[in-house]
Amino acid sequence: MFLSRTDSKIVNFIRKYCNVPSYAKKNRNNDNTFKNKSTNEVVISVLQEMKIQKCEDWNKVKQLIFDQNRRGKISETGIDGLIMNSILKLNRVDLAKDYLNYLEASHTKPNLATVGKYLKLLYQNHSLEKLSKSDENEIIKLCKEITDNNPVLESRTLENMALALSLTKDWKQCLEIIQEIKRTAAVAGTVYDAVATAAFKHKEEPVAWNLLNQAVLQQQTCLNTAFLSYLETIKKQRKLENKTKSLEKLFLFFRDNEIVCNEDVINEIQSSIKMGKQVTMNFKGVCSNCQLKLEKLELSDSEFLILKEAFFKNVIVGKDIFIKSNPNEMKKFQNFLSNMEQYDVILDGLNIAYSSGVNKGPYVFSRLLHAVVKHFVQKNKSVLILGRSHMNKWPRMYWSYIKENASVFLTENISEDDPYMLYFALQSGKNTIIVTRDLMRGHKFLLKDRTNKMLFNRWLSQRQYMLSYVNDKEKCFFRVPPEFYHVAQKNGDVWHIPYNVPQENEEMQSYHKTWLCINL
Repeated sequence: MFLSRTDSKIVNFIRKYCNVPSYAKKNRNNDNTFKNKSTNEVVISVLQEMKIQKCEDWNKVKQLIFDQNRRGKISETGIDGLIMNSILKLNRVDLAKDYLNYLEASHTKPNLATVGKYLKLLYQNHSLEKLSKSDENEIIKLCKEITDNNPVLESRTLENMALALSLTKDWKQCLEIIQEIKRTAAVAGTVYDAVATAAFKHKEEPVAWNLLNQAVLQQQTCLNTAFLSYLETIKKQRKLENKTKSLEKLFLFFRDNEIVCNEDVINEIQSSIKMGKQVTMNFKGVCSNCQLKLEKLELSDSEFLILKEAFFKNVIVGKDIFIKSNPNEMKKFQNFLSNMEQYDVILDGLNIAYSSGVNKGPYVFSRLLHAVVKHFVQKNKSVLILGRSHMNKWPRMYWSYIKENASVFLTENISEDDPYMLYFALQSGKNTIIVTRDLMRGHKFLLKDRTNKMLFNRWLSQRQYMLSYVNDKEKCFFRVPPEFYHVAQKNGDVWHIPYNVPQENEEMQSYHKTWLCINL
């Protein structure tokens, strides 16, 4: 039997990249190598390497996948969705169309998963460019067939339909689909964004803003496609007065929902109105262009009280921190809390100790914590340390100083002591600072309510210090909060809009530096 060039290429590729033995009898040990590769990785690799020229090539691809499916996880009905999902990841519309043609020629009806991923792929390729008439007709036809043949649809299929239909003249059907999704699941931010984009494009601005407001209320991330679509409508306005009014509406939305857009949106803002300058802020929040200073936006007393009560209800009680603690420790916590004084500084003891590595040992751990305690004591600050009971075994030369100069609350083996630390800080007062390198994202998520999450962000961004390092002379260096808050702000007629720059790690920056300064 002779192999064609295409056949040989497939076989050689599988042997090379998937470690499939050429001769099992000669090298049985290689049989286990494939188990380290996921099925998706194999399919994607095959599709990248192969050039599909005819229907028979798809048969060979499927057979090779089945051959490597040693544990039988892939079924005859599931392989089509798997292949289409891999094509989706490769973003290859040409391959997707070819595969659907292959299924049709094979008299195989694609299942919902396969069609759904194809619809998502079409959206993925045309969300920022015009859809061809043939693709538009195909989307409408496929969505009609899905609804006609399936009286009940799961949320993922509905989402994919909404994404694709948002590109067509029938985009308003997406509003009904969103309501259908809400019956069983949360609507994804990508769906809100896609349909809002369509609404702006078709001059249905109230509908678009309603969708974006729904998205933020449901705590879904607002993507930038809808904002770009809105800015396209601003470009078409002739009067500068109307343009500035429309931009003001967008900026207020950014401010009220603490949204940081991306650089593409900023470029489009400047293009739409021929104004504004991309600037940097210094640590004090002074604009390099207009010299105006951004505000810190401290929490008011009432906002701080709301946050404290919400944190106790949702994070301490809601996550069953009490249940996870033993009765003696819980009593100890409650007694400490009832007699607790106000502290200037609360230290995450182990987080500080482990800042130079978890394998350094008790001597280094205690030295680091000792240095930090000494730093604040010398500034006449009252200090509370939260740690674990095993810290009592640390070298006395450092641990004795720590216990003599700071209050210490040690837990046993609770897996999560961060909630205690945060609640101690909230209980101590709104001016208390926390020293930890933990970003606390999980605890913010547990707050559930959008407003409470924003209050938590504002509070933590102004109160959290992060230890950078301690030098040989035990001098401490910290990453401290900037003197402003990274949210869109207006000062007179001047707006400052924060934006993200591609490939910049915001977590590695000491503060948000990239802003648009624009005078409306």
